[in-house]
Amino acid sequence: MQLILHNYKIKILAFVVAIFIWFFVVTENDYETILEIPISTTNLPKGKVILNDITPFAKIKIKGTGKDLIALGFNSSARVELDLSDVDKNKTFQLETKDVFLSRPGGFMTTEEILMPNKISVVLDDFFEKKVPITPRLNYKSASGYTQVGKIRTSPDSVKISGPKSEINKISEISAETEQVFEDLKSDIKTSVPLKLPASQKVKISAQQTAVYINIQKLVELEVTGVPVKIKNIANNTSLYVVPSTLQLTLIGGGNILTYIDHNDIVAYLDYNRIKNNPNKEYPVVIQTPTGVKFRDVRPKTFRVVYEK
Repeated sequence: MQLILHNYKIKILAFVVAIFIWFFVVTENDYETILEIPISTTNLPKGKVILNDITPFAKIKIKGTGKDLIALGFNSSARVELDLSDVDKNKTFQLETKDVFLSRPGGFMTTEEILMPNKISVVLDDFFEKKVPITPRLNYKSASGYTQVGKIRTSPDSVKISGPKSEINKISEISAETEQVFEDLKSDIKTSVPLKLPASQKVKISAQQTAVYINIQKLVELEVTGVPVKIKNIANNTSLYVVPSTLQLTLIGGGNILTYIDHNDIVAYLDYNRIKNNPNKEYPVVIQTPTGVKFRDVRPKTFRVVYEK
């Protein structure tokens, strides 16, 4: 044991030097190896986009000194490049060793063979973009005594989609990824909804989700009197008025909205074009209420016009 440990530092150093010399000699020899390298495209024509899926990798056989091959493995930007500058609509590339870029300056390596694929087809299409609406896909129901006020609001309410024109033209809307169900609602819905990505990975969308808001309010009724009844589309030089001149009705809607409504927010009218051929007859009026508000029990139910002399 003492014999082994005697001058052990010198022995270790000698062993390391021997390994280094052996490694240096061995790596100066030429070797062949198989690599998997990425396939990239260059010089895509302006206003064009690649429509089809291109094989992402190629297998090649290369030859070089051991040290160059090792260095290539640690810091490799080797690739197959497809030059698209002369492609109009489609082209099939027959892969050759000249299409391989090893990007290893200072070393000596050669591409011996492209093992696979031996050819690649590229199809181009026009780049196109447009805005499409978002469909949130909600299944909801208000609780008894409550109601939805207004429409569903989404933010954003539309998205910009971009990609190959032939794929963009197939899309008329972007919907939520899944349907969301809400029952017995007594308060507002405020939620974020993930959007369903287009089937084609070539199509990009400007947003991944949308915020959805639904206004839910307690359902109340409000008696409104003194709503003026007007006449629309009166002919020139014609003077007439409605009898009776006002009406009353019951409004139904969300409590927060009805709190601020009075008779001036309701439109009631007779259309002269509809009644002019039979002016002595009584007619129901057209009634317009604010968004999200319904009505019932209009009193009186019919009205007549009187010509002024």
